[in-house]
Amino acid sequence: MKIRLMLSLLLLVSIFALNGLVAQTSYDYENMTQEQYNALLAEWQQRLGNAQTGITDEEATIEELKKQLEELQAQIDSEWSEIYQLASSDKAGFDAFGGDLQGLQNDARAMLNLSAEDIYTRMNEVDALQQKLDELKNNPFAAMSDNAAMINSIQSLINQIKEKGAAAVPPSYTVVRGDYLWKIAANSDIYGDAYAWMRIYTSNRDQIQDPNLIYPNQVFSIPRQVGPNEHLVVRGEFLSKIAGYSNVYGSPFQWQKLYESNKNTITDPNVIFPYQVLKIAR
Repeated sequence: MKIRLMLSLLLLVSIFALNGLVAQTSYDYENMTQEQYNALLAEWQQRLGNAQTGITDEEATIEELKKQLEELQAQIDSEWSEIYQLASSDKAGFDAFGGDLQGLQNDARAMLNLSAEDIYTRMNEVDALQQKLDELKNNPFAAMSDNAAMINSIQSLINQIKEKGAAAVPPSYTVVRGDYLWKIAANSDIYGDAYAWMRIYTSNRDQIQDPNLIYPNQVFSIPRQVGPNEHLVVRGEFLSKIAGYSNVYGSPFQWQKLYESNKNTITDPNVIFPYQVLKIAR
């Protein structure tokens, strides 16, 4: 009987130990009286019963929480269904919109990391970023708080890009008595090359009607980089060749488009000059 009670107690101790219900307490089983065994066995049986009841209660709580979670998920799915219906789209469309925003944000961050001079030469790309963002702003998903926050962040990046690019506006030169374009272009702090007078002329056509006539106090832009939608002619180029460049029109047959856009500086479409700045109409 005593051995059986010891085995029963040991079994209960093992169960409680596995369930973390028994503290690390040592018992002198060999010297216990029958009454002590019975009392200890009754105590542990009671504790086991309480533990089993607790487990049952916890399982019931878990099941109730699962039920509430399922109801909440159904409610969320229903609300998303209404959102998709209002947007005339679906989850794939929502995910695509988020992907477009993320891609645009990455592009804007990459552009902002460029130098001011590089941004100045790629302002047409900045304009394209702004145009794409404006299109995304019209998407119904743009009104959602997370998307609206990202749109504001992208707009802030684009504004910073524009400000940075504006800092690279070409320096200027104020004409003094006795100046002429060849002389100005030959100055070491301008271009150091008299033949670059054509660049000054074509970059300031709003002020220069006749390249042989300039006046004191005129302020000319002296570009160091080619601006957006511009091309700086180099020796050996002609209109059809330039039109064929991939960053111009990608087709030599578009040379007339170049000519039409630059009639004010091109008198003969068969004759263009190095340093001439051509506008590229888009």
